[in-house]
Amino acid sequence: MDTKKKISITIFGSTSKIGSSLAKKYLDDGNNINLFYRNNNNKTFIKKNFDLKKNKKKIKIIKYNFFNQKQFELSIIKNKNIFRETDLLIVAIAEQGQIKNFFRQNIKKFMKTFYVNFFFYVLLFRCLHKILKNKKKMLIILFSGGGSTSFRENFSAYSLTKVCLVKLTEIMSQEVKNKNIRFNILSPGIIKSNMTNKIFKQKNNVLKQEINKINKNLKFSENNIIKIYKTINFLYSKKGSKISGKLISSAWDNIITKKDTYIRKLSKSDKFTLRRKEY
Repeated sequence: MDTKKKISITIFGSTSKIGSSLAKKYLDDGNNINLFYRNNNNKTFIKKNFDLKKNKKKIKIIKYNFFNQKQFELSIIKNKNIFRETDLLIVAIAEQGQIKNFFRQNIKKFMKTFYVNFFFYVLLFRCLHKILKNKKKMLIILFSGGGSTSFRENFSAYSLTKVCLVKLTEIMSQEVKNKNIRFNILSPGIIKSNMTNKIFKQKNNVLKQEINKINKNLKFSENNIIKIYKTINFLYSKKGSKISGKLISSAWDNIITKKDTYIRKLSKSDKFTLRRKEY
């Protein structure tokens, strides 16, 4: 990212560990930040963690209706000028869902996880598509991980929604009419958050392996946040400007170190997608 040019960044999920960390980093860089929140607890978090008085010219906080489809769409349309001015849109909304065997999950809770982790995104981007027809440049970043590419026992709702989100990213990058809008989805690695804290509280013996894995990698949490930040900046830069529709591990793929020839091939290939390769 050209650090000399300040941009407008909009974030959904600004109270999550990833969302709030990125908001602080981009704010420190001198960029303008729009933070969407859905309830008073989120608003309290934002006021507590961001100096709104000091940064009143750089931060906007906007409330939106999350679970009511019509009200949600009205919230987006009402703030259409914010999105039209946005250069970088980061959506870090997710819930972990039930942590138990697929066949024992409560179906209503299962469906709620699908709404939060997938159908919310469907509604958001279908709505944005209508108001961003003439947008000259926008990078949209989503987040995956959590079993989207490998089996993760007892996390079926979360894993399934993330697989859907990866495929949605691929579809939108191909079918969006305005090719100046790019979609990419990052697998961030293990991040110390409310989700990991919830796992530690579980008493299920089956989760011992999961807990051991988290404990082993938790020391990389802050470094993983930095890698997310650097990967997004790379994707926004001129060198990464042709990459769209990709699932990228910000923790492991080291895409920011790749040569131009690799990046050119990547942008035209099925690498970093869900496509099955035949041998």
